[in-house]
Amino acid sequence: MTKSKIPNPDVSVFIKLLDRGFKLSVPADQEKFYREGYEVFLQRVQQHKLRGKVYGDIEAIALTSIECLVALQRNQEQMNNVIMAFKNRVEKLDETVTSAIES
Repeated sequence: MTKSKIPNPDVSVFIKLLDRGFKLSVPADQEKFYREGYEVFLQRVQQHKLRGKVYGDIEAIALTSIECLVALQRNQEQMNNVIMAFKNRVEKLDETVTSAIES
C-alpha cells in the first residue's frame, strides 16, 4: 500500500523593500515563516537605520542580510554539534547495552 502525498498548496506572500515589491509563491505550511521573517527583517533594518543615522536604506538592508546569514551559519554549527553529541551518546549507550548483554 502506497501513501499518496497530497501536494501542499502555494500561497502568495508580498514583500516590499525600498520602492520594490515582490509577490512570492510559497508553500502554505511555510507562509508564517515568511511573514514573521519579513517583519523581523524590517525591524532589524529599522534598528540599523536608527543607529546614529549612519546607515541608509541599502546599507541597513545589507547589514541585516549579513546578520541573518551569520545567524543561520551559527545555528547550523550548533545543530551539527548537537548531532555529534547525540551520536556519541548513542554509541556509548550501544556499547553499554552490548557489554551488558555479553556479560
